[in-house]
Amino acid sequence: MEIRELKTEEREAAFFLGSQAFMSGSRDMSRLDHPDRLPRKTYGVWDAAGLQTMVGVIEYQIHLGAEVTVPMGGIAAVACLPASRGKGYAGQCLKYSLERMREAGQTVSALFPFSFEYYDRFGWAWTGIQRTYEVKTRALKGSPETEDVRAATEADRPAIAAAYTEFARRYRGAVVRGEKLWNAVLNNTEKEYRYTYLYAKEGRVEGYLTYKGGNRDGTKLREVIALTPRAQRALLGLLRRHEMQIDKFTWDAPSDDSLWSTLMHWDLKTRIEPVTQARIVDVPGALSAWKPSRAASGKTILAVKDEAAPWNEGTWQIEFAGGEVKVSRTSENPQISLDIRALSQAYFGTPTVAEIRAADRMTVHDETGYKALVDLFEGPPMWMNDSF
Repeated sequence: MEIRELKTEEREAAFFLGSQAFMSGSRDMSRLDHPDRLPRKTYGVWDAAGLQTMVGVIEYQIHLGAEVTVPMGGIAAVACLPASRGKGYAGQCLKYSLERMREAGQTVSALFPFSFEYYDRFGWAWTGIQRTYEVKTRALKGSPETEDVRAATEADRPAIAAAYTEFARRYRGAVVRGEKLWNAVLNNTEKEYRYTYLYAKEGRVEGYLTYKGGNRDGTKLREVIALTPRAQRALLGLLRRHEMQIDKFTWDAPSDDSLWSTLMHWDLKTRIEPVTQARIVDVPGALSAWKPSRAASGKTILAVKDEAAPWNEGTWQIEFAGGEVKVSRTSENPQISLDIRALSQAYFGTPTVAEIRAADRMTVHDETGYKALVDLFEGPPMWMNDSF
């Protein structure tokens, strides 16, 4: 068995593999040359029969609250030919990918799993709760603030991006969007127009929504961002004006979204679920990048278990004060024992440290260290609205 990065001349073999897994055998390779394709590395496993497995790692930056961004490896296109499934090839390739992410300085990783249980084995844990709303258009309320909503133009893109960034900094996990990602969010496609509307007041964009496609029965909104309650009311009022052509809308929102304070109706359905798995790739790198509250200070000693990334194994001393974190190995007795999945959840803020403990996902040997861990990771919840 050989594991290594795929070469450019091997991309058709990779596409053959990926097409079997995700595209029902389609030979359309146009997506590989799309100008908005993000930088990525693809790693493969070869045996005597050729390429059998691949794992893609896409280069991202994500927000961790208001002040921090960190490099993130987005796992995508994990595929294995059916005849080679069950041999452990994909697991070996995932471990190899973790090594490469660490070398590249990608201190964390995230993915959207086909199976939560499968990726649990390799240290990824569910992080974040996504709300999905489904609301009949007739249940939405009109609002006088909708008079300040207008169709967005190309010139509005910087202001829309600024509104998204302000919103994204309220969370841990939101992707830092560059031009290529914004093209995917806002641009028309060859087959469909993109419709984007914004709410602006006093010269500032306070919210926007965007969508394409859909039909009379229902339309999925790509994104709804509201920085203020009045922006949310204005945008919902705009959706209300679609009643003659669209019966219902669906859209995703963070776990702390305030829609229920604006709209309570039997024609509003809300589904709450975890959709993302994430993990720390490099413990000292990830924790050193985090900025806790400047008012918080303390020290905790963690014994970490990580079978897929052995460089994270061992006992770590974490000290924090003035918004800075220092991490070092130590021979002292641990105050808390936990695996990388529980530590990753604490790092991303959802579930919280208290919820992780209540679920018996960590062992607390010293309450002082536990209190410090709570203070260390106090902050915004996880939210990511870009899939890959």
